[in-house]
Amino acid sequence: MSTPRAAPNPLARIRFELSPGRTRRRRVASGALVVAALLAGAAGSHLYWSARTGFARSEDAALAQLPPLQRALEQARLQLRVSEARGHELERQFDELNRRLRECQEELVFFRKARDGKR
Repeated sequence: MSTPRAAPNPLARIRFELSPGRTRRRRVASGALVVAALLAGAAGSHLYWSARTGFARSEDAALAQLPPLQRALEQARLQLRVSEARGHELERQFDELNRRLRECQEELVFFRKARDGKR
């Protein structure tokens, strides 16, 4: 039979830690770093969008201070510039379509000549 074992050593029940307290400090530090990064991102986003929309608001405020006839004149000028830009874009598209039409007609003439040459 076996002999009775000795009582376990109380030192064996002590929790084994390689570096006490460092993991907790690292977690707290990394958590603080993440929170700081989020706050910096939110602040940067707020500054960017407030500056961007602030410019539009300043234009609206400047237009609101003008008398009604001047405001109508400014809007008409803006509409004129937009329509001129659209006109230029349509002319460019029209020229591109005409160029493609000429290319297709040249291909058609080439294929007709090739077909007639085989006969």
